[in-house]
Amino acid sequence: MTIRPSAGLTWRVLADTGERDVARNLALDEALARAGGPLPAVRLWRNRRSVIVGRFQLVRAEVDEAACAALEVPIFRRFTGGGAVYHDPGTLCLSVVVSRRDPVVAGDRPIGFPAGLPGIYRLVLEPLAEAARRLGVAAKATEREVVVDGRKVAGVAAWLGAAAVLVHATLLVEADLDALERTLDGPGAPGDPRWERTKSRRVPVTSLERVLRDRPAPFPPAAAVDAAVLDALSTSGRDRQLDPGRISDTEAALAERLLAERYARPAWHATGTN
Repeated sequence: MTIRPSAGLTWRVLADTGERDVARNLALDEALARAGGPLPAVRLWRNRRSVIVGRFQLVRAEVDEAACAALEVPIFRRFTGGGAVYHDPGTLCLSVVVSRRDPVVAGDRPIGFPAGLPGIYRLVLEPLAEAARRLGVAAKATEREVVVDGRKVAGVAAWLGAAAVLVHATLLVEADLDALERTLDGPGAPGDPRWERTKSRRVPVTSLERVLRDRPAPFPPAAAVDAAVLDALSTSGRDRQLDPGRISDTEAALAERLLAERYARPAWHATGTN
């Protein structure tokens, strides 16, 4: 059953600004989740080349640090759980923040907010799969990812607060898959309880560009990919309106504080502590 935010809400859209500062992007994502609105909000963004581990993961186990050093790929940590991911300008990041007070829709019937993570993940996975299909890729959403012929093109993570929920995902558009494979080929840490609880699921991946490589038409530019994602979000609910928005002063101030207290500190990214 399709689960999506209810129709009739005006969504604030924060378009990709071209900011590629990884620490600032991660700080802003957390600020949007914690600041309290205005909601719902949608953010499209991209990073420079980097590896981002989940909130509780062991860097030394998840990441090939020698490969990261050789490729000049820095390592960061986000505030949501889940596995390690590779970012670059060919990877689209999508963040959706919704209020727990707003209903969602199952089919055409308003229901309460999804209680479990799989239902919450579908808030972004289904629109990403639809956007990929509109670009000519036969993608489908599963419980935790978007796949094409059994290969992952999008993954998801979430933060569940008392008043709001953030769900963010990465879509491999024109990502450097060789760099992804090399940097995320960590040694693991068998027997370490922390690693056993938080280890990444390693699955085959692909990108939209690779799937469409043999198509005669040119690959769509980033703006067209962004437009397809926003269109899929818009049409997944009747009468939903997506309006260009801006970061509020409260969100901007909180992002700066989180940057100073957390994301600008090497200890946070290395260990998960400040």
